[in-house]
Formats: sequence, C-alpha cells, structure tokens
Amino acid sequence: MSGGTWSRVRALLLRRRAAAFLAPVVLLVALAFAWPSLDAWARSAALFSDVIVRAPVRPITWFTDAPSRETLEWGEQGGHGLLTRPANGRSAPALVLILGADPAAADDRRVVRLVDSLARTGFVVLFPLSDELDAKHVGAVEVERLVGAFEALERDPGVRADRIAFVGLSAGGSLAIVAASDERIAARVWSVTAIGPYFDAVSLAASALAGAYRSPGGIVPWTPERVTVEVVQQTLLSSLPDGQRQQLARADLDTALSLLHELPAEQQAALRAVSPGTSIDGLRAPLYLLHDRNDRFVPWTESEALAAAHQPAVYHRLDLFEHVEPQPGNVPVLLRDGWRLLRLFARIYRDAR
Repeated sequence: MSGGTWSRVRALLLRRRAAAFLAPVVLLVALAFAWPSLDAWARSAALFSDVIVRAPVRPITWFTDAPSRETLEWGEQGGHGLLTRPANGRSAPALVLILGADPAAADDRRVVRLVDSLARTGFVVLFPLSDELDAKHVGAVEVERLVGAFEALERDPGVRADRIAFVGLSAGGSLAIVAASDERIAARVWSVTAIGPYFDAVSLAASALAGAYRSPGGIVPWTPERVTVEVVQQTLLSSLPDGQRQQLARADLDTALSLLHELPAEQQAALRAVSPGTSIDGLRAPLYLLHDRNDRFVPWTESEALAAAHQPAVYHRLDLFEHVEPQPGNVPVLLRDGWRLLRLFARIYRDAR
C-alpha cells in the first residue's frame, strides 16, 4: 500500500472513530433537556465536543440560543473587556477568562467559539483586554485589573455573586491565581482553573534564557517557544543594562537563576508580584490545574511546584494539549485525557447550580 493511500485510510479511520465518540455526546446533550439530572454531564459533553474535539457540527447550537455581547469597563487601572451573557436572561455563574501574554485576539475564531460555548452552557464570560499583555509584557497592573473585574461582576445583577471564578491559560493562569489569592476577594472566589501556568516568574525566565529546566531527575534541555523568550525579554531584560543582558543571554540554568536573584530590588518585586509562588498561601478557592507534559511555553515542572506549594482540588498532566491548545487527533489520548476533562467539566457545572 502506498504512503498516500495509507494516509487516506488512516484519516478515514480517525474520522470514523471521532464520529463514534461524538454520537453519545450528541445523545447526552439531547437527553439533558428532557432529563434535568443529566444536566451537568450534558453541559460538560457539549463543551467538550465544541471546544476540545472541535467537531465540524455543533450540537450545542441545536438546543441553545445565541448569547448576547457587550463591552464592560471597570476600576482605576483601565480595566475593560468583552462581556458575554447566556440568552436566557437569568442570573448566572460567571467566569473571568484570561488568555495570557500575546493572546489570541477577541475575534479569533477559537476564542469566539470558546466564549460562545461557555455562554451557551450557562456562564457569563468576561474576557479582559490588555494592551500590555498584547505587547508580551506581564506586569502587576494585570492583577489589579483582574481583582477589579471580579468586583465588577459581583455588582452585576445578571451574575450570581457567589459563583464567580477565574479561568486562565498560560501566564493568564498564573495571573488568575495571584488575583484569586488577593485578600480583597480571596474568600469569595468560587474556583480557579489554570492551564499551563508558571509558579515562579524567576524560574520561568531562567529556563527560557538557559534553554533548560530542573526536573526531579536533573536538568533537562528545553527549547522554549519564541513567545516565551519574547515575554521574558519584554518583561525583564528590556530595562537591564547591556552588560547584564549579555550575561543572562549566555548563562546556564544555575547561573541565570543566580543573576536573576541579584537583580535590583524593584525588578525582583515586579517579578514577585506576578508569581503565584509568593501569594498562593492566600488562595482559598479550589484550584483546578492542568499542564501539557511536553509544554514548550512553560515547563510542566512549574505546575509541579504549584501542586507542591498548594494542594489542587484537581491536577492532571495531559498529552491532549499543545501548551493550552487542544490537539484531539490522537484517539487513544483523546479518550484517556478526554475522560479526565469531562469529569472536571461536570464537576464545575454541578457546582455551578
């Protein structure tokens, strides 16, 4: 059999397996509207089908109306974003969704579909916008804006004030943890879901600069994605003298860590302000933690450090993601990791009642 023929056969088999996987998802969504006790699992299955599997057909749109969208501004730090509400008009639980540094745009089809799916399955979704994060700069102002976003949602009559959570991807997960740990709101945050976050901005910067990270088995060579290196440069190196920048650019992991710990006090404080490691003792909400085993944006050891410092309610290392982007093409991985995600989603939807 030629290579081209085999590729076509393999693609056909994958499509058939995916269709077999989706059939019970569609059935579950349909049954939920006739049998309310299946509600949490049905919403979980609908979200999974729409956002993780990214099925070409969207059963979720057969049973729900399109959500409404508006802009929202809050706080003294220039907080602003897009607010999406379920179509039913009832008071609903809310999510603050943070995508991290150099995020996909609000009109990116993946973002639109994610927000639409969350709203159709019952959540108010606030998607904060930030010129600084767009420019790959992660700063303490983002934490202030996220705290303000939470407080703005608490004041919204269309939001259940006792059910406001943070969902953060990549650096957005780290910022979500820091914000949720802030004493002004910590006792009222419903939950935090972090996918591919870092624990310590210093250790992430050192790994990005040295091209290596420390694992339980020793130092592991690592080739970070360009975005990670650029975030480190924009957040840290741009303000350093040429001599220090050159030293860091040539450093191994231990040397980079040592040099970063010798930075001026102001710069060290700026890094601590966006590091969950310095604030996580204040976290009161359940933490749902997910990380790609082969992450090239943030080493998986950063989530290991998070889990060691604060017991997550759920912690999964997954092969289903490429950093924070679902990659459902491998059917065995989809079935194994997908089941873990379905259970997590169902738990969140059940708690949202």
